[in-house]
Amino acid sequence: MPVLRLLRVYNHIYSMENKICILGLGYIGVPTALLLANAGAEVTGFDIDTDKLEKLKKGELYFEEKNLGVLFQEVQEKNTFHLSATVVSSDVFIVAVPTPVSEGVADLQYVLAAIDLIKPAFQKGNLIIIESTVGPRDCTDVLIPHIQKWDIDFKFAHCTERAIPGNTLYEMVHNSRVVGGIDAESSAAAKGVYEIFTEGEIYLTDPTTAAACKVMENTYRSVNIALANEFAKLSEDFGFNVHKAIELTNKHPRVHIHQPGPGVGGHCIPIDPYFFVTSQNKAGIIAKSLQINEDMPKVVVQKVGALVATHNLATPRVLILGYAYKKNVDDARETPSQHLINLLRTEYEVTISDCHIDNPDFLEQEEALRSADVVILATDHDLCQNIQFSKYPNIAFVYDTRNFFTEEQFKGANAKLYTLGAH
Repeated sequence: MPVLRLLRVYNHIYSMENKICILGLGYIGVPTALLLANAGAEVTGFDIDTDKLEKLKKGELYFEEKNLGVLFQEVQEKNTFHLSATVVSSDVFIVAVPTPVSEGVADLQYVLAAIDLIKPAFQKGNLIIIESTVGPRDCTDVLIPHIQKWDIDFKFAHCTERAIPGNTLYEMVHNSRVVGGIDAESSAAAKGVYEIFTEGEIYLTDPTTAAACKVMENTYRSVNIALANEFAKLSEDFGFNVHKAIELTNKHPRVHIHQPGPGVGGHCIPIDPYFFVTSQNKAGIIAKSLQINEDMPKVVVQKVGALVATHNLATPRVLILGYAYKKNVDDARETPSQHLINLLRTEYEVTISDCHIDNPDFLEQEEALRSADVVILATDHDLCQNIQFSKYPNIAFVYDTRNFFTEEQFKGANAKLYTLGAH
């Protein structure tokens, strides 16, 4: 057996003998806990939300994720995943709580609160892993000094996920990881934890570099999307279809432009760049890109307003089709749809429909389409591909912010199709 494989087997055995406590049972905490538990580690999940704990105890999940239900059932049969309303004594503590942005400032309060909850259960030499996204200097300048006040030996590493909702489990297993330990022992211990289930490469570095990598990844995507949004606005001035132009431009072997849209959502792309903007004075292009993306709901509303006037609609009923921030998931964190709704409701009657989100205030898709004068496609769920607009003569026009609908869907329809970035 190769030396590397022997090392990985040793690390698997070492880590599975340890007890692991996951703090934060959300979109990252639950999959991480289940993957570790499925591999044989003894895992305890903790969350301050007792409703989440009760649902998990009943075998219920509270968000959609491909294959997560199957994995949950397998873990339940193994009895390696436990739940607790308090942080229990463990060898490894993984912090996977949110780091939101409040008024443009990235907020570490939940990470610090989670660390404080670890303290009563912490023992000499235990390992703390921060999975939550933090700024490049936050581990060194804030989190590590906070733990050092305990005056006890500890191991510490920063290692955020690289996974996308809708394909989280696969990416957690197959994507590479960057582990930033405060010393070689911490890095090796954290690497041993992730090697239980990770098949991708694990790269070791320091906490500052590890945190910078995560923020840089999502900042790159934010800036790229902002560029695509600028191209979409320019395309209407110059008279070309931005979607076709992007498709052709991306034929260049060294160019990959993302797609424009009604804004940016999720817990990463609209938030992570702020860790640069709030910590440095040289983040001009990053700050500008954030503003461009945040302004896109206003751009959409202005376009819709002009079309309402063109179609002579006095008091149109506007349907927002899709509330989740991305296609085929029930994740609505930081969704641009909410910004659209807030702006539109100052002038129009607005209804919402989303086939992936169970909300008593939302209408079923069929009812929503039959009662709308104007439709704004905000989220391109696959199920919307089945809509035939000829069935809904009440709809005057559809504004597609995702370049999703096809001409075939409008054959024989009264509704006119307009697309963001299509001249």
